[in-house]
Amino acid sequence: MAETHGLSRRAILGGGLGLAAAVATGRPGSASAATAGGTAQRPPNIVLIMLDDVGYGDWSSYGSTEIQTPRIDALASAGTRFTQMYAGGPVCTPARAALLTGRYPQRVGLPWVVKPGAREGVSAYEQTLGEVLRAAGYRTGIFGKWHLGDPAVRPELNPVKHGFDTFFGTPQSNQKEEFALYDGEKIVEMLGPKEQVFLSRRCTDKAIDFIKQNKDRPFFAYVPYNTAHTPYHVQERFQGSSKAGPYGDLIQQSDFHIGRVLDELKANGLTDDTLVVITSDNGPVAAGTGGLRGKKGSTFEGGIRIPFVMRWPGRIQPKSTFEQPACFTDVLPTLAAATGGAVPKDRPIDGIDLAPALLGGAKPDRTLYHYHNWSLNAVRSGAWKLHVAVQETPAPELPLLYNIDEDKGEQRNLADQHPEKVKQLTEAAAAFGKEIEAQRAEALRRARGEA
Repeated sequence: MAETHGLSRRAILGGGLGLAAAVATGRPGSASAATAGGTAQRPPNIVLIMLDDVGYGDWSSYGSTEIQTPRIDALASAGTRFTQMYAGGPVCTPARAALLTGRYPQRVGLPWVVKPGAREGVSAYEQTLGEVLRAAGYRTGIFGKWHLGDPAVRPELNPVKHGFDTFFGTPQSNQKEEFALYDGEKIVEMLGPKEQVFLSRRCTDKAIDFIKQNKDRPFFAYVPYNTAHTPYHVQERFQGSSKAGPYGDLIQQSDFHIGRVLDELKANGLTDDTLVVITSDNGPVAAGTGGLRGKKGSTFEGGIRIPFVMRWPGRIQPKSTFEQPACFTDVLPTLAAATGGAVPKDRPIDGIDLAPALLGGAKPDRTLYHYHNWSLNAVRSGAWKLHVAVQETPAPELPLLYNIDEDKGEQRNLADQHPEKVKQLTEAAAAFGKEIEAQRAEALRRARGEA
């Protein structure tokens, strides 16, 4: 049975010092992290892999019996598996904005999906994870889907303007029509349905080349695949490979390519020096939520609770689970701490460094806010989640209060039994919503390039 973080400090600590001691030392080029024996060690490489529209229940390590993900599962077994990781939004753009900035996407001015041709995108004001790690001495590359602005409309929205040394991929999700493939700042090809079949393979090839080229220095490889976003374009060798149709086939295809990245780390002797994260951006279009209510676009659990695994040999205990609520906004602070990067101090950062909790420390006392576009839909505090707005038809009667620890499927409304909790969370929602609304106009001006 997998161990949990809350049992004791030993539940997460592996051989050596563990995560907190490893991240408490210097930046690349200085003393860097120290091992238990006291010898200097390079700061960790970071590989962050994201799938697209893949649900909480769609990896076999999260309970799927129709989709097999042996490479993801092996990595989860070698590290920790999060059971309550939440996307920064229930759709693609806000989820990615939260992941890369550590801020709620409403603060970034990107609470909705940025469509091709739109002017909105991540502004120069924001400091992305790429910028934080590059400032810490890392080579940085993105290989896959950006979805934080269309460089064809505004060239300053290209990832190479936001902390990434290398960009090979697309600015958007899969489409029925052709869309652009970028290599750096240049469009090198227009991808139709036939070409889209091989996009995951090509992005993986580029990520592998990046690892080879930078194996002797710290690097950050961000690999956000377009799979399994509709329309489904499956390589022939994976067609019919799952029991979940083309959607499941694409997840198994992604698992194969993820394995290629992991094999490249091993071939270059980098496994022990690399912190690997694999996740999805938000919930699925249809099935695959593992029994959770809702789907993509919803702030019920099925739309925002996502699979998330992390491996860092010698720091995170194998076969462990992390059961506390966490959010995409936590990724930037946590990886900054792991690498000696500097978290911006001149703006609200909504995420926290998860290292103390990963090491079995006290549970963080925090509240999470779940938005749909500009609508604050739900508030999570401890075991409790209050819905103050929903996107369901027919709409249920509000408020909806659930004890998520006991009812992760959000089926038993306890609002009448706990009016004091409803009052507390309603007040928290009102206060936070007022704060975000006060920043809305400025956030939108920045996203549109007007400020």
